[in-house]
Amino acid sequence: MKKNLKIILALLIAILCLFSACGGPYKSTTEARTSTARDAGRSASGYGSEKSAVLESSGASAAETDTGFASSASGSTESSGQPVTDPTRKLVKYQYLTMETKEFDNLNSWIQEHVKSAGGYIENSSVSGTSASSISTRNASYVIRIPADIMDTFITELQGEGTVTYRSENVEDVTLNYMDTESHITALKTEQETLLNMLSQSSDLETLLAIQDRLTDIRYQLENYESQLRLYDNDIEYSTITLDIREVDRETAVEGGSFGSQLKERLSSNFYSLGKGLQSFALWFLGALPFWLLLAALAVITIVIIKLIRKKRTKTTNNRTKAIEQEDRHLPPK
Repeated sequence: MKKNLKIILALLIAILCLFSACGGPYKSTTEARTSTARDAGRSASGYGSEKSAVLESSGASAAETDTGFASSASGSTESSGQPVTDPTRKLVKYQYLTMETKEFDNLNSWIQEHVKSAGGYIENSSVSGTSASSISTRNASYVIRIPADIMDTFITELQGEGTVTYRSENVEDVTLNYMDTESHITALKTEQETLLNMLSQSSDLETLLAIQDRLTDIRYQLENYESQLRLYDNDIEYSTITLDIREVDRETAVEGGSFGSQLKERLSSNFYSLGKGLQSFALWFLGALPFWLLLAALAVITIVIIKLIRKKRTKTTNNRTKAIEQEDRHLPPK
């Protein structure tokens, strides 16, 4: 029994040694075969092998550039260990405001003048409604682009020209996208320079055609990335303010203060609403006066016609009654 166990253990140890000895040679043999097959395939092909060699050599430099950039970026992140507060971060700022004003025309003029003097521009604007009636219905909408460094100052001055009823702010951090776009541009320019050097040194027609195709593709990608970078620069340099303005006769009061002041404001607001409601009803009623006159005339005509019909019917009934009475008088008694 013990002899059999010794034999089994010896066989297991031999098998383990065999696997450990074969593992390394197998891996190296596989890599050698793969390398040999790749070299054989490249030497056996014509245009395809030369083209792939050109693209691989040019792409190697681009890959090295990407790798170096990624290493430096990750290194700065790891060294900080905290949220980055670098003022050079690429931030796109948006503001949205709604305002009420009694001086609609003055506020619109103020916006146009101050936007121009601040070095910004109005990207989009629209004005709707009319002030022909006593109830103002005019509204205005603006999309304003203001230099990011003076946006807060501009909004502070704007708030003094009317009553802000709503305000929201959004900040979008595009630093990673910006850096990624710059990385692509750097890599593509490096690859382009490598290909141009190869183009000046190569004399094979197929290789020249392959290089030209790749250069065309690189130029197209560079244009796209550089266009995207310009859009980022514009959004970062000029913050976006979306402004909606409504003309009112009475601006909404800012809530706050003591109980007495709030009660006074509520009562004043309710009386104002009641007065505006009565005013609106009076305007509606008086504005429809021609229709009321027409309805009154129709009512009078209808009443007159009804009276004439009744009078005629009464007269006819009386005539019949008289005729019957006269006939009864001329009849001989029974």
